[in-house]
Amino acid sequence: MITGKVVSGIGKGKYYIEMYQDYLTKQLGFTSFLGTLNLKVDDINLPQDKKILIIPKEKNWSKVDCYLVTINNKYKGAIIIPHKTEHGKDIIELIATENLRQKLNLENGDEIQCELV
Repeated sequence: MITGKVVSGIGKGKYYIEMYQDYLTKQLGFTSFLGTLNLKVDDINLPQDKKILIIPKEKNWSKVDCYLVTINNKYKGAIIIPHKTEHGKDIIELIATENLRQKLNLENGDEIQCELV
């Protein structure tokens, strides 16, 4: 189980999810809400055997490590970790079919749990 606290992002999630949406939908099996939910986490070790690697054919696009998760025992989603990012290793980004911040009425500091699928 991965537990993290909701934090504000840098405002670029929607842009990148729009760019990568076709790859995400094809590789992960769901269409993501256009945005990410950022979580501050303690040191986590994600298992390599659960990783789904997205390798875009576009030359200047970054590879993305993805891990399918169930969020708060209810919502299907994924942890996404771009190979090029402005976040430190203590921040992970979640995507899901819905706007989790609104759906779960989340504020910065609230805890979220993710279970790898």
